[in-house]
Order: sequence, then C-alpha cells, then structure tokens
Amino acid sequence: MDEETLNRLAAEALMEEAKVGARRAEVMGPSGWIKPKHTINKRFLHSTLRNAVLSNKHHPVQKDKLSDDRCKRDSDNNK
Repeated sequence: MDEETLNRLAAEALMEEAKVGARRAEVMGPSGWIKPKHTINKRFLHSTLRNAVLSNKHHPVQKDKLSDDRCKRDSDNNK
C-alpha cells in the first residue's frame, strides 16, 4: 500500500471512531467518550498466579534428597 492509501484508511478509522464516540455521548453524556474497559479473564489470571506461586516455592527436602542420591551413587561407583 502506498502512503496516500494508508493516510486515507487512517482518516476513515478515526472518523468512524469519532462517530461511535458521539453516539455513546448522546446516550451516556460526556463519559460516553471514554472507551469501555475490557474485562479480564479471571480464570486465566487465577491459574497463572497459582502456578507462579507454586513454581516459586523452594523445596529444600527434594534438593537434599537429590544430593543424597548422588552421594550414594558416587560411593557405590568408588567401591
């Protein structure tokens, strides 16, 4: 696309957005110009936070268990 076409499309999009805002303003008053807030996906947010918290927990017992297993294998190999 050339620059002239892009400018024309941008102007059309801005005019359409202004028309929609004006219609909302007629019904809702001045606050109609403010775009509506999008709602968050609460299920996604909760699962993401839960998984982040679980993955950030430290498990020192597992680390000790792994190091004990390695020590046992090393001592068995040295015999």
